[in-house]
Amino acid sequence: MTKFNNDSGYCYIILRVKPNIIELNDDKGIFGIVEEITSRAVGAERANIAKIILWGPDILHAHKETEETYICVKGEGEIFLIDQIFEFIPGVRVIVRPGILHAARPKNCGKLVFLCVSSPAFNPKDVYNDPRGRAW
Repeated sequence: MTKFNNDSGYCYIILRVKPNIIELNDDKGIFGIVEEITSRAVGAERANIAKIILWGPDILHAHKETEETYICVKGEGEIFLIDQIFEFIPGVRVIVRPGILHAARPKNCGKLVFLCVSSPAFNPKDVYNDPRGRAW
């Protein structure tokens, strides 16, 4: 990683840095991974991009401040928004505003792969997990 300074601040250029991998799990085990393409750890303060791979339902959650855009790239799944479930297949884009309860899950015991763009950059303190967890 290289950091450049100039009169208007600094920027980062990331070269050949392996993304940070975060396991998604609960008391029943691992149900997916998050591959951080950009994150606060590499200097992205205003937005993050992550590739998410799910083989089980995500935990129902909301964010106090963060807006997320989900872009399905592979697999067939569903996305829960507020109290409705929608088809989530390649090409579908979903914008989730702050405060909206949401989660994704694959269909037919497969894998669901999607990109998540978060703004501001993801902060774990901004997440509220719904008591229903993964049972939706």
